[in-house]
Amino acid sequence: MEKMAIFIVFEGIDGSGKSSTSISLQKIFEEKKIPSIVHQEPTRFQTGQRLRQFLSGNLNLTPQEELQLFIDDRKESVKLNIIPTLESGINVILDRYYFSTAAYQGNETRSPESILELNLKENFPVPDYLFYLDIDVEVALKRIQSNRNTLDRFETKEKLEKIRGNYRKILPNTTIYIDATQSQDKILKDILSHIPN
Repeated sequence: MEKMAIFIVFEGIDGSGKSSTSISLQKIFEEKKIPSIVHQEPTRFQTGQRLRQFLSGNLNLTPQEELQLFIDDRKESVKLNIIPTLESGINVILDRYYFSTAAYQGNETRSPESILELNLKENFPVPDYLFYLDIDVEVALKRIQSNRNTLDRFETKEKLEKIRGNYRKILPNTTIYIDATQSQDKILKDILSHIPN
């Protein structure tokens, strides 16, 4: 019987190492001759480009417009990236998913739980493996500042503490928590210990 493609999602606050870990895992799969692709949210489609403008402070959106744009971009992500890749037998490694939207957009007016519920109603594919890269906010901010000159609108200590708290409220029981302060080799070893060969 042909092996089914798997859907892996990485979540975590900015500076937790999701992007570099996603790429490193894909390289390991490649070495093992396991077809895999890294996709990202926000996407590179028009919806994702608008979100990137918003995140960098170059576009203003109301909270409702912001949330709707994240959902619209995810629909594009699922339709054009995730589903076609999985159906072609290639593993998907996704850097951020709907848990990010709930954690980042959740506030006193709209709870992270209600945002998660909106996403779940869309019947987006559920990941086979959900990894949360856990890191202290101050350590994450130091990493961000050492890697680039500008911060996006969510990258303050106060906002990241709130986001980290929101993640704890909405991540499912099946989430696999990884200590993101470890070396990259140890992080990857921990991740691979959860994924059958």
